[in-house]
Amino acid sequence: MDWLDEIGNDFYEDEVVESDNEFVDEELEWKKNRLGSITGSNFGKLVVKDKKGGYTLSSSSTAETLIYKIAWERLLKSGNVSNGLGRLEINSKETNHGSDWESHARELYEKKTGNKVISDNQYFAIDEFIGGTPDGFVGEDGLIEIKCPYNGGNHLKTMLTGKIYNTDYEYQVQGYLWITGRKWCDFITYDPDLIDELQINILRIDRDDKIIKGIEFVMDMVKAKIKNILENEKVNTWNYKEQ
Repeated sequence: MDWLDEIGNDFYEDEVVESDNEFVDEELEWKKNRLGSITGSNFGKLVVKDKKGGYTLSSSSTAETLIYKIAWERLLKSGNVSNGLGRLEINSKETNHGSDWESHARELYEKKTGNKVISDNQYFAIDEFIGGTPDGFVGEDGLIEIKCPYNGGNHLKTMLTGKIYNTDYEYQVQGYLWITGRKWCDFITYDPDLIDELQINILRIDRDDKIIKGIEFVMDMVKAKIKNILENEKVNTWNYKEQ
């Protein structure tokens, strides 16, 4: 009967390999869809308040670098996409910590609230330049955004102040509400190393159309800057055409 066991093992291994390949293909397609886009996670690096209480494009070097990076990604579509995508991978103890614990936070959120979360890693686009992938959808009107901060003090800060601990994430949340047309987002922070009663904090953030209009205004500025970069004569000399 050993040969039957071997066949069974081989079959199981083939199934695992096929499943892994499908996951890799889906992840690659997701990355390609985002390539050259201004995504929700980057809104906070680009949008700042002005002196009149409105919103404008940040003049920081971070914002400038990001704009050139997005323009480069659009050029990459005509080049070696696979290799270029590899260069965009960011791994650190902070990001790995967040990735490792996100699903646990989502499960605990569902248990605490009774809300069913739909999380399919779907990329939503407003146009060819702007899009994003919310962490999950709740019912007809809601979203969730999960953060598992490596610095546990940020989890505690949000819990005690009732405010999102990083303004970048405020723009990310409102950006996702803009992109998806949803009405509210539960901003979740999670710390697996605290006692059970303190591990999760859930902060309800309602849609703010003033902020959303500000984000939209700034994104128009960013798109114009990216287009100017791509229309530069040095780029056009190489017969660049967007795919």
